[in-house]
Amino acid sequence: MAARYLIVASIFFILVRRIDISRESLIVAFLFSVSTLFWALGLEYVSTGDSAVLTFTMPLFSIPLAALIIGERIAFQNVAGALIGFSGVMLYSSTLSHGSLLLGAIYTLINAVLWAAGSVYYRKLRNRDPLPLLTAQFLLGSIPFLIGSAFFPKIQLTDGLLVDMAYLVVFGGVLQTFFWNSMLRVQSVARITTFAFAVPAVTVFLQSVETSALPPWTSVLGATVMFLGIFVSSRGRMEQAPIVSEKATWTNPSGPSFD
Repeated sequence: MAARYLIVASIFFILVRRIDISRESLIVAFLFSVSTLFWALGLEYVSTGDSAVLTFTMPLFSIPLAALIIGERIAFQNVAGALIGFSGVMLYSSTLSHGSLLLGAIYTLINAVLWAAGSVYYRKLRNRDPLPLLTAQFLLGSIPFLIGSAFFPKIQLTDGLLVDMAYLVVFGGVLQTFFWNSMLRVQSVARITTFAFAVPAVTVFLQSVETSALPPWTSVLGATVMFLGIFVSSRGRMEQAPIVSEKATWTNPSGPSFD
């Protein structure tokens, strides 16, 4: 994970040649990196099914946090959509293995809360130039993983390591983070975070393609309910936000600038 964060930070830096080093970028880096850390810790104790359910409580936390931190209005359809989508996750997880331990459940819930808070900060900083912010997020966010890797310095080389790393860097790092940030810059937190329910819903389809077998009916029903929750939350007036890049406070024409 330390290597993933540093490589993603390098890619963003090559693209923009600027780093947004500020109090807000430190907060964003802390929220997302520690969220990832607690998610990984939770998986040491709980099953993937329990992890999926607990992680996707995120929209339920993001809605009140958005109201508290940035004063976002709580709309009925957003709350209803989040609750419907989460009920779909519960149906989906009924076919997965369970066996939650309290400590693992607490770790995974902390992950969900921090993920929600980080998403709210993306919305709060919507007028910032996103790429310098994301560069700082991954550069600063690598610090906890670098510290942790000092205690576990061995990397086990496998045949698929480079392929897996490339996937985590390009799709699970650069593209995923950029699009998640971009969505939260133009729409409300309550509306966008509900789209996270599409992840387990699409997983049902991908697993059926991979195994060439029909998924259990509870998984299909759960995926349908998740998309219903997304539909309910997406109804209503679109809340477009202006995109205005902040001017850098210091610029070096021959090199990178730091906001």
